[in-house]
Amino acid sequence: MIDDTELLRRYVRERSERAFSELVQRQTGLVYSAALRQVGGDTLLAQDVAQGVFIDLARKAEGLTERTELASWLHTSTRFAALNALREKHRRQLREQEAHLMQEIDRASARDADWESVRPVLDSALCDLNEPDRAALLMRYFEGRAFAEMGAQLGVGESSARMRAERALEKLRDVLAQKGITSTAAALGLVLTSHAVAAPPAGLAGALATGALAKSAVVGGGAGTLLKFFKFSSMNKLTSGLAATFSIGTVGLVSFEAGEKVRATAFFVYAVCFGVGLLFTFISAIAAHAFGGHGDAGHDFGGGHDGHAGHGHAQGHAEGGGGANDMPGFAPLSPTTIAAFVTAFGGFGMIFNELAPTRSPWVSAPLAVVGGLGIAALLFWMLSAIFRRTQGSSEGRVGLLTGHLAAVISPISDGGVGEIAYVQGGSRYSAPARAEDGVAIPTGTTVQITRLVGTQFFVAVA
Repeated sequence: MIDDTELLRRYVRERSERAFSELVQRQTGLVYSAALRQVGGDTLLAQDVAQGVFIDLARKAEGLTERTELASWLHTSTRFAALNALREKHRRQLREQEAHLMQEIDRASARDADWESVRPVLDSALCDLNEPDRAALLMRYFEGRAFAEMGAQLGVGESSARMRAERALEKLRDVLAQKGITSTAAALGLVLTSHAVAAPPAGLAGALATGALAKSAVVGGGAGTLLKFFKFSSMNKLTSGLAATFSIGTVGLVSFEAGEKVRATAFFVYAVCFGVGLLFTFISAIAAHAFGGHGDAGHDFGGGHDGHAGHGHAQGHAEGGGGANDMPGFAPLSPTTIAAFVTAFGGFGMIFNELAPTRSPWVSAPLAVVGGLGIAALLFWMLSAIFRRTQGSSEGRVGLLTGHLAAVISPISDGGVGEIAYVQGGSRYSAPARAEDGVAIPTGTTVQITRLVGTQFFVAVA
C-alpha cells in the first residue's frame, strides 16, 4: 500500500487529484474525530474545521513531502484550527466550559478513566507530549496500525515500535493524571482503541477533498505566490527567498535591451543580491553566537533531553538509528552555501558590470554565476574537511569505553535490548545495550561494558 507521504509527493509532482483524494479518504476519520472532540460534538463546526485542515494541507503540501508520517501534523493542525473556530464563535462560552470542566475533573480525580472523562481533555493531553510520542500514539490507537507496520514506517523493528507505543501510552497516562484522571495504561489503551476515532458522515471525505483542491487552486495562484515569497520567517524559507531573489534578478537582466538603463538595472540587482547575502550571513553569525547554534555546520554533540540526546547521549537511541559517530553532513545546498553564492554573485556582478569588456548583462551575469559557484564550492569543501576531522576525533572517544562500569536504566530482556547509563568525562550518557551472555538483566544492576558493535553496547554483570 502506498504510504501517505508518497501520495502527497504525487500530488505535488503531478498535481494528482486522485492521490490527494485518496490521502484525504484515509485521514478524514482522524481529523474529523479530533475536530469533533474539540468543538464539543458540533458536527457542522467539526466539518468546517476538517475542511480547513485539508485546505491547509493542500496549500502546504510541498513543504511536507519530506516527513515520514503525516498523522502528527494533521492532528496538530486540527488542534489549532479547532481552537481558532471556538475562539471566533464561542469565546465567552469556552471560558465557562473550561471552568466547569476543571470542577468536574477535581470531583472525579479518584475515578478510573472512562471515555466521557477522557474525551474533553484528550487532545490537550496529546499536545502536551513531544512529537515522537504523539506520533506513536496516533499511529497505534487512532490509525489502528499494527506494530510491524509502525516499525516499517518509523524505520525500526517491530519490538522497538511496540516499546515506543507503550512508553508513549505511559506518558499520556501521566499527563492525564495531572489533569485529575487516573487509570492504568491497559485501561487507557482500551478506551482509545474503542472510542478515539468516530466514523465520519458518509461522503464527507469526498466533499473535503474536492473543497480543498478547489480552494488551494484559487489561493495558490497570483497574489498567493507573492505573499508566500515575502512571508518567510524560518531558515528554510529565508533560503527560498534568497534563491527567488536571484532568479527574479536574472530574469530582469535578460529582459532589457543593452544600454545604460540595462547596466543601471543590472548593478541594482547585483547590489541587492550582495546586500541580502551579507545581511543573511551577519544575522546567522549573531544568532549562532547568541543561542549557541551551529548553523548547518554542525549540532551540539550532547544537546537535547536526557534519555534521547541529553547529557551527551553519544551512542544515540536504538530505535532512532543514531550512532556514536552520527555527525550531520554539510549539505551542498545548505543556507550557508546558498548565502555564499548569492553574496559572491552580487559582488562579482558589480565588478564585471563596471569593466568595459564585461559590462553587458549577457556577459557579466554568467561570469558572476561562475564566480558565485566557485566561492560556494570552496566554502563547502572547507567546511566538509572540518566535519571529517571532527568525526574522526569522536570515534576515538567512543573506543575508550570498553571496561567502563554502567548501570541498567531500562531492563535488558532475555536476548533483547535494554538501555544503560554511564559517566565519561564528568558527563552522563545513555545508550542501547545487550547482555553478553544473552541473559536478562534487571533495572539497577551494575554492569561492565565489554564491547561495542555498531551503535549497541554489549555488557556483562559486574
